Amino acid sequence: MKYLVAAEDTTLEDNVSSHFGRAPYFIIYDTDKDLFETITNGENVDPHLVIRDSAKGGVQKMICGNIGPNAYLIAEKHKVTVYISPAIKVRQAIELASNDQLPIAQGPTMQHGMHHHDHHDHSHN
Repeated sequence: MKYLVAAEDTTLEDNVSSHFGRAPYFIIYDTDKDLFETITNGENVDPHLVIRDSAKGGVQKMICGNIGPNAYLIAEKHKVTVYISPAIKVRQAIELASNDQLPIAQGPTMQHGMHHHDHHDHSHN
C-alpha cells in the first residue's frame, strides 16, 4: 500500500503536518517495500498536483491533519482515502491508518486555505 503523508520534515520520525496544502513536505511511503520518497512543498510545487500525480503512481491513501475543499475533491476524484491524523510521527500515523484506527475524512475539514482572503463584495449600494 502506498501512502501520501503531509509531513513537517523529511523522515518517518517527523510529525504529520496539520494542514495538507501548507505542509513543508510530502512523504510517499510504500508499506510493501518499506521505502519512501520526500517531496518538498516549495514554490514550484502544487499540492493538488502532488495528490493527482501520487495517485497515478499508486497511492491509495493519504494522511494529513486537515484538508481543504480543493485538495479533498482531487483526492476523491482519484479515489484516494483521506485519513485525518493528530500531530504524531508519520510512521505511527501510517500504522494507525493501516489498521483503520484513524478517522477517514467524509469531506473537507477546513475551508479555503489561509491564502484566500475576502472575495466577497462588501460595497454598499
